Amino acid sequence: MNIEPTHDYPAERAEYLEEVRAREAAATDGSWDVYDGQTLVEVVAGLEENSTGYRCRRQIARLDEEPIDNIREHADWDADQDYGQLLADAEFIAKARTDVPQLLGIIETLTGYLAKAREFRIPLTNEHGGYSELTVERGPGPYDGRWAVTDGARGGRRVWHHGTWYYISEIGPALAYRHTLEEALALGEKAAAAESARLDAALQALKNEQPNRSTPSGTR
Repeated sequence: MNIEPTHDYPAERAEYLEEVRAREAAATDGSWDVYDGQTLVEVVAGLEENSTGYRCRRQIARLDEEPIDNIREHADWDADQDYGQLLADAEFIAKARTDVPQLLGIIETLTGYLAKAREFRIPLTNEHGGYSELTVERGPGPYDGRWAVTDGARGGRRVWHHGTWYYISEIGPALAYRHTLEEALALGEKAAAAESARLDAALQALKNEQPNRSTPSGTR
């Protein structure tokens, strides 16, 4: 199914998000609510409760008060727990009518921000203090739509490539800036974990090399 993108979604997710938007647009419009009849739970559009029950524009779904539940952790549930889960599931269905369009809007807004971003910073953590970071940065010129994990140096910048640092001048920008943003962020987390472990090992080795100062100088 190929859908022509009409919204500002990330390219690698655009088709799926357009499909979600199409399903949302096709669903019954208006407010969806949960009617709790104590012995049955229904999701309806345009709920109006009255003295005899309720009326609505359209019934969306009816949830069985004794649903099939093969979840092992639910084996010892009592009737109240089971009914509570039924209400929670119904609420999830009903709220999807407003949650989905709002989430699509948030994604579109964030995508607009990301389109303007040039760099993301990933801190390195270590057990011995200090602060350092890696960067995930957008490529220059013809590589504007691609990303790389770099050491963030002002000059002689290096990129993380197959678990090793290489100067961009060594491997060239086409190979350096070859990732989508999603790929580069995931790779950046892996690189940060590897570098943090390396820094910890180096700092621990340096600490072990320091002379033992527990014995005062001149003591025999």
